[in-house]
Amino acid sequence: MKSFKSYLMLTTSLKGGGGKSTFACALLDNMRDHGIPTAAYDADGAIGSLSDMHARRDEHGRKLDKQDALEGVAGYNIRDESRAELINSLDFGHQHILHDVAGGALVELQRLFADRDSLRNFARALRDCETCVVFFHLVTPDISTIESVARHMKLTDDLGDLAAYFRHIAVLNMQGNRSDQDFPVWYGYTNRQGEMRGGKTRQRLLENGGAEMHLPALNERTMVLLKDLGLPFAQACRDRGLSLIDQQRISIFRQDFDEAMTADVRQLIGL
Repeated sequence: MKSFKSYLMLTTSLKGGGGKSTFACALLDNMRDHGIPTAAYDADGAIGSLSDMHARRDEHGRKLDKQDALEGVAGYNIRDESRAELINSLDFGHQHILHDVAGGALVELQRLFADRDSLRNFARALRDCETCVVFFHLVTPDISTIESVARHMKLTDDLGDLAAYFRHIAVLNMQGNRSDQDFPVWYGYTNRQGEMRGGKTRQRLLENGGAEMHLPALNERTMVLLKDLGLPFAQACRDRGLSLIDQQRISIFRQDFDEAMTADVRQLIGL
């Protein structure tokens, strides 16, 4: 598998509410906990979940206005001209760069170069910077999230040789104690007439060298408390402001997430 100078990891979905930011927080927590320098950017500015949980703070718990992306989280707005930060973040020599991109922001990525060939020009910039984009697609049982994966793959596949600068990883959100059986359209199923339905997007993803993983479930009350405290997972599992059961739930979530980061997934992001 081709290696790159840097890996630009983007959480994505055509709609919000699929667990995208929770995944971004967990991924950043996991990579930094393993000692992997990871620059982080929140495309919802300083108000997004990634910024809330991982931004650097002063002694009073207030977010610092100036953030070092390698230690905290830098913010910008994907829906205005500051979206250029997505490209500019490649200019600092970091091997791993994570952007938590707002739901439905695919059209904004297509405006990076403000012309009809913007996505192709984005790919050309990746080639010049020796960078690979890795899309992390959040998937729920909602068919629209699967259509989002298919749409992103088609857009990048249509780029011809430049498609080699894009990789795709499907992340099945197991929140609510879902099981694989709750994703019939993703895995495919047989209807009452004996006809096979669904499963084609997953098949295409895997055949094209993509991967899939699970985002483990976390108790919803615990997650609310975690966001209210504004702490990263690694710190929250030892924070005395949380009850022991909440600390343990977070600790188990972190262990499960680490197991979900399989060798296939790690290879796709250059680990």
